[in-house]
Amino acid sequence: MFKKNHFNAFVILVTTLYLSFALYGLHFYPIDETRYMSVAWDMWLRGDYLVPHLNGLPYSHKPPLLFWLINLGWHLFGVNDWWPRTIPFFFSLASIFLVKKIADKLWDKSKNIGYISTLLLLASSVWAVFSVVLMFDMMLTFFTCLGIFGIVISLKEKNKNGFIFLALAFGGGLLAKGPTIILQILPLALLAPWWIKQKNIQWKSWYISFAIAFLVGVGILLSWAIPAGISGGNQYQHDIFWGQTANRMVNSFAHHRPQWWYLEIAPFILFPLLFIPVFWRAAIQSSAKSLDEGFKFALAWFLPVFVIFSLISGKQIQYLLPIYPALSFLIASRYDDIKKITSYDNLAITLILIASGGALYYLMTFHSVNIEVPWVKFIPIQIPFIPIVIGLILLAWSVKDRFLFLWKLVITNVVVIFMIFVGVIDHSGNAYDLRAISRELKNLEIQEISLAYLGKYAGQFDFSGKLTKPLQSLSNSELLDWANSNPKGAAVVIFGHEPDFEKMKVLYHTFYRGGYIAILSSRDISRICKPQPNLCVTN
Repeated sequence: MFKKNHFNAFVILVTTLYLSFALYGLHFYPIDETRYMSVAWDMWLRGDYLVPHLNGLPYSHKPPLLFWLINLGWHLFGVNDWWPRTIPFFFSLASIFLVKKIADKLWDKSKNIGYISTLLLLASSVWAVFSVVLMFDMMLTFFTCLGIFGIVISLKEKNKNGFIFLALAFGGGLLAKGPTIILQILPLALLAPWWIKQKNIQWKSWYISFAIAFLVGVGILLSWAIPAGISGGNQYQHDIFWGQTANRMVNSFAHHRPQWWYLEIAPFILFPLLFIPVFWRAAIQSSAKSLDEGFKFALAWFLPVFVIFSLISGKQIQYLLPIYPALSFLIASRYDDIKKITSYDNLAITLILIASGGALYYLMTFHSVNIEVPWVKFIPIQIPFIPIVIGLILLAWSVKDRFLFLWKLVITNVVVIFMIFVGVIDHSGNAYDLRAISRELKNLEIQEISLAYLGKYAGQFDFSGKLTKPLQSLSNSELLDWANSNPKGAAVVIFGHEPDFEKMKVLYHTFYRGGYIAILSSRDISRICKPQPNLCVTN
């Protein structure tokens, strides 16, 4: 169906398009991306690659692999903004090629499943977004896929190298995002006797080898964690050995989000696939089809992890990324039986693009949105019409071949991601781009002015401003006392609604996310905040 080299080039081209859109339109997004960049920046300044720090304190919330990789790139290419953005991109690309390899092992009589699964991932908006967003989940996805590949070849081919891949997957996953890698791999291993076809497997021996691979992976983690714990002190030692495991699991069952939350947001998780009729037809047809080995494998990978993460209260869309490949297998194995694409399927793609453009146009012109989110009015009015026009063009390109249809779906996703990154986020101005205010803070730091932040400071400005000292976090009750004690100081204050900045005459102000942000000198704090105590409060 495809020439391998041509298909690989196509995959690289599409993922590179997503990366190029991100490099053009995205800046490090507060609060998460800016926090991780600040931890990496602190590591660079200190030259301490053993214990990550944030705000001068050991940072125990995440293991160090991402920060190491950022610093590695800086050593090779100099300190820059673009290298960190490529890290999730490379892990995404490697994961996609692993997905193809896993499919070819399980569906050895049909190479179509590997191609279809790959195209489904490229057509997923969630996958595309988190392929270029600086977080830990795409790294975790790669190590999950590596571990799953190890399980497959160790069982189906009796290849001992599978356990080496497993050990690397556990070690890398633990260094990438902690113990969650165990939840991603273990259920599939425990259910292996159910989904595997082969009947001559020595399960006791296999599980012993699996356990050894896990222990080797733990050893990889401990080679960092033990010296880091000694260097970081008792509290850091407690946090990385206990807080990353038992405490997080106990607190996670506090049900901050309902157990069905992932089902509630299924339209976002499965966008745009959920809105295409052919996938519903494939799902209905699959109910009458017997479960083959590949489908049982995908089900054993996807369902237990989905249930576990639905029960855990801390939920984010990206937490499901490691099981997106399993979901793509479930869909691909049934989509492969579809013989014909209908006009309704082609129409659905056009309607998705028209709806996307229409929704953006509505937000741009709706008065209440312009008040609550002031940066929306800076989006060029022609942006919403791009997906609409392309949607109509794609309607004219009506295809009946199921593989050409998937390519068409990938093009649809490319248009959507372009609209989000280049059309919307790039025009959000200073709302999510902290470089301008960070430069102001750097100028103040050069003048040796003490800097503070009203609220819990998460390092938002450290990397963007190349600050050498973090801002001091202040509570509401501490603000006035701090201003009196630091007459030449300046503090960053966030406002929920726009105050009269012209009248206030502060050092700097701009809109920020859904509100406004300003830099107030100590004199401004005494002049403005003291007579209006309800104005300068943490939001």
